[in-house]
Amino acid sequence: MTSGFAVIDFETTGVVPERTDRVIEVGVVLAAPSGRIEHEWTTLLNPRRDLGPTRIHGVRAADVVDAPDFGDVADHLVELLRGRTVVAHNASFDMRFLHAELARARYEIAGRPPALCSMKWAGRVLGTAKLAHCCDALDIELANAHCALDDARATARLVAHLAHRLDGDRAWETDRRAGAAFVWPAPRGASVPFTPAHRGTSAQNEGSWLESVLAAAWIPGSPEDEASYLMALDRALLDRTISVTEGRELFEVARAAGLGPETVARLHRDYLRSVAQEALADGVVTAQEHADLATVAAALGLGARSIEEALAEGARTERSGGGFVLERGDRVVFTGELRRGRDEWVDAVLAAGLTTGGVTKSTKVVVAADPDSLSGKAAKAKRYGLPIVTEEGFERLFAAFHA
Repeated sequence: MTSGFAVIDFETTGVVPERTDRVIEVGVVLAAPSGRIEHEWTTLLNPRRDLGPTRIHGVRAADVVDAPDFGDVADHLVELLRGRTVVAHNASFDMRFLHAELARARYEIAGRPPALCSMKWAGRVLGTAKLAHCCDALDIELANAHCALDDARATARLVAHLAHRLDGDRAWETDRRAGAAFVWPAPRGASVPFTPAHRGTSAQNEGSWLESVLAAAWIPGSPEDEASYLMALDRALLDRTISVTEGRELFEVARAAGLGPETVARLHRDYLRSVAQEALADGVVTAQEHADLATVAAALGLGARSIEEALAEGARTERSGGGFVLERGDRVVFTGELRRGRDEWVDAVLAAGLTTGGVTKSTKVVVAADPDSLSGKAAKAKRYGLPIVTEEGFERLFAAFHA
């Protein structure tokens, strides 16, 4: 008799694992033959590439920056599946990805693992196949569709219902036994200790760079090193947000320069004052410019009083000029699924006298749907030290270019 079911669900970057698409989240629910849930496990995975349709799966690049690779968790995953009937809703899709990922991690696996397809059997029994429709029909909770563990939980409850309805059905038993009899590859012993990564936890860490920098007690560096920190800060704040990746870069720059908390706090105030000077250039601080100052202050951990101090000091200080501006002929590169659409943006920047194309050392800025993007373009931009900004941030820069 089978020891039960192993229900698995993947969230992925796309639909073609045989090319470049990867798994970015796995959820597994182990259930007894009766349907009783015995164990659950899930983790996000770092695919080492862009995340694809974030609007569908909801995973952000910041969520997977510290996530394990598939190869790190593969031994553990295989042990969860071993000896059980593997179940997936649209099994062909999930098993293609599982086969491709195991092969990429250098496991000896002859072919695609068999799995009982709850979508196929639900279509026969319920007359509907989509997971959400099945859950509606059977009053099964599906809290967060396209979240691997929630989908796996719902599928496990669906399978318990199907197993009860199909008890004694020969075709069902054939599917069930085929899954349980599959010989999974032996552990490679190559997996490394890992900590599962979960959705939403990155939000707790986005400001941790600032806390770490302001709490540090490094050996002081030379005054010249302050310029490198200000340059990194200016690049990070082009879009008025500091992503997880940018925050880590700032932490490393401060550490390498030996900048203590007092120095960093002063540099943050200096930067805010430079933004205030830009706003005061025409003698009027508009509501939008004041909101911009508030955004910068919040990103730097400065309060409302700092804004007023920056404006007062900025009014007394001669404007130095400079700063980041777009100029005719500058190359702008786009990556990810942008809200406005890649083609529309390309047409707009070309019509305005800017250029686009691939990432080179002469690229002025990279516009990313996700500022922590893991795409090849974003990776290249980081190697070259190029600024990566959000679409909203680029809209502000582009509007200033047109003004």
